[in-house]
Amino acid sequence: MNNTRFHYLTLSFLHPLSPAKARELLAFFDNDIEALLDPARLSQVPNTRPDLPALLQSGQPRRQAEEELRFIEQRQLDCCCLADEDYPRRLAACPDAPLVLYRKGACNLDARRIVSIVGTRCLTAYGRQQTEKLVAGLAGACPDLLVVSGLASGIDGCAHRAALDNGLHTVGVLAHGLDQVYPAQHWRLAGEMVGQGALLSEFPHGTPPLAVNFVQRNRIVAGLCDACIVIESAEKGGSLITARLARDYDREVFALPGRNIDPCSRGCNWLIKKQIAALFETADDLLREMNWDLSRPRKASQPSLFPTLEPSLAELLALMKGGQDYNLEELMALREQSRQKKGESPAKNNIGELLGQMMQLELAGAVVSLSGGRYRLA
Repeated sequence: MNNTRFHYLTLSFLHPLSPAKARELLAFFDNDIEALLDPARLSQVPNTRPDLPALLQSGQPRRQAEEELRFIEQRQLDCCCLADEDYPRRLAACPDAPLVLYRKGACNLDARRIVSIVGTRCLTAYGRQQTEKLVAGLAGACPDLLVVSGLASGIDGCAHRAALDNGLHTVGVLAHGLDQVYPAQHWRLAGEMVGQGALLSEFPHGTPPLAVNFVQRNRIVAGLCDACIVIESAEKGGSLITARLARDYDREVFALPGRNIDPCSRGCNWLIKKQIAALFETADDLLREMNWDLSRPRKASQPSLFPTLEPSLAELLALMKGGQDYNLEELMALREQSRQKKGESPAKNNIGELLGQMMQLELAGAVVSLSGGRYRLA
């Protein structure tokens, strides 16, 4: 028997003790978990609840830990505790990280890039379309991406399905034990996720999907990721809780905007309005904000545009260097220098004409317009 795992399992069954308080007690005992589980020594800790030593003395937490270990072995599940090297490093940095994680399926929870995608259970056609579009775009740029969600109906299930369809690993964080699937209609989806990701829970087997458990599991969804993405949400709901938790954990938070008359967009709009989340519309927005777009292999777009552009526009585009910004005056100067090198006569400087040409290039997707009247190659 792995003594460390058994001790952490025992500690997790001290139900009056929250994970955050358990970590405080571990620090008090210099991470000596055996000392913490000694009822006599625990009772000497200042301000300790009197029912904790008594519960340990009864032996009930140890019996529950033994039963859970048998279940893990019978079902061939994985179990890692906070002291293990394979405990997810992002989650371990959260002060209220679970003491124990149960897992079904092989998946790297320390993947290079991880996003959590959450939203309403009552998704709209717009929400489904945007979720599928987002995941497909992210998969094209980051094939090693891990998608995390809560396996709930609506946006969660849509995100998991989109991840599977695009060849990504995906993890469902459950609000109950691994001996069941909730909602029941997701049992087939859950089975596919075990083969291409994992199911994850901090709850022992037999734990029902109580409402309070969903709120508790949201911190895992928030803590596992680099970026938390809210697709659709009402004014109140678990997605907003997850977003605020992610912000508290110093994760990046993004929300998809929608019309203010759509109930499922009001939560997202509120997150953006309160500056809890950054607005995003496409996968490119998120990739750019996360600095993940640099890893994406890109085809050179400038040469392919030349055949479809008027000669004057193609000539203007060829003067611009990648990664550098230009205002209209600088572009006019560059064009004149080019004409001088070719021995051509100076052209009449018409800033209005140049502005119109830059607008055409922007519409063609060749350049992007920046603040301050500046332009850059797309």
